[in-house]
Amino acid sequence: MMKAIEDKNYEGDFDGIPVLNYDAVLHGEVQKPGLGPLHTEFDAHGNAYTSFFVSSEVVKWNIETLEVIDRQPTFYSTGHLTVVGGDTAKPYGKYLVAWNKITKDRYLPTGPELAQSAQLFDITGEKMELLLDFPTIGEPHYAQMIPADKIVEQQKRIYDIDENNHPHVTKSEGETKIERNGNRVDVYMTLIRSHLTPDVIEGIFMGDEVYFHITNLEQDWDLPHGFAVMGNNNAEVLILPGETKTLKWNPTRVGIIPFYCTDFCSALHQEMQGYVRVSPAGSNTPLRYGTGDNAPGID
Repeated sequence: MMKAIEDKNYEGDFDGIPVLNYDAVLHGEVQKPGLGPLHTEFDAHGNAYTSFFVSSEVVKWNIETLEVIDRQPTFYSTGHLTVVGGDTAKPYGKYLVAWNKITKDRYLPTGPELAQSAQLFDITGEKMELLLDFPTIGEPHYAQMIPADKIVEQQKRIYDIDENNHPHVTKSEGETKIERNGNRVDVYMTLIRSHLTPDVIEGIFMGDEVYFHITNLEQDWDLPHGFAVMGNNNAEVLILPGETKTLKWNPTRVGIIPFYCTDFCSALHQEMQGYVRVSPAGSNTPLRYGTGDNAPGID
């Protein structure tokens, strides 16, 4: 294809866009592969895998020789395929999933939707080996698969709070505070199951810019917390264990404005909420804050 572009081997144009000559970009054709080809994926050994909807099968063929190597039946009418990394420059090619669109008489319907199926194949050898045949709900469609370690390696899930050097970190509930500088208010807040500190804040005025600097005190990898202020244009932050993040909020009305954890964290998740009392600009409401029994009361 690149050579055809370089040679300007066109057979016309469509709406001003050059159309490459078909024969110039054709590597070859696989002979008698099956009926109703739909989707092709690739492995790391120069082979391709094509789904055939009409003949209900997956066919393995060699890209260079264009010869069919193996074919396996599917149940039934397979559409999309997924190979691990199968549409990347460097596929892994260990497993293939056939996403079948029809499974007539194979699985009992348990609701208004009929069950379809998927089939998992081992493609490490010359012949494909069926490992698992299982039902799915709804029409199975295109999906991606990558090795799990690629996700774990790239995703940091926990931060050592002792090494947290964020300029606005708060490493204990005793260090929480609120500072005002003109119309800027900085709230140094912590999250831990199952409360926020502080969870009651007063003395915020219309026209203020409020910055919530939130530190998740958890040190267990599966306990992230979220934070949002009601009505803040659906903005929220997710704070991983030991991490500090900042959310900016501009009050838009006078009154009691709730804030809360947005990521389910424990049986007392709903306890992770609080409120800000917003007063009209120019009010003399003192800046007060606290948590639980130490929280200021509302007049």
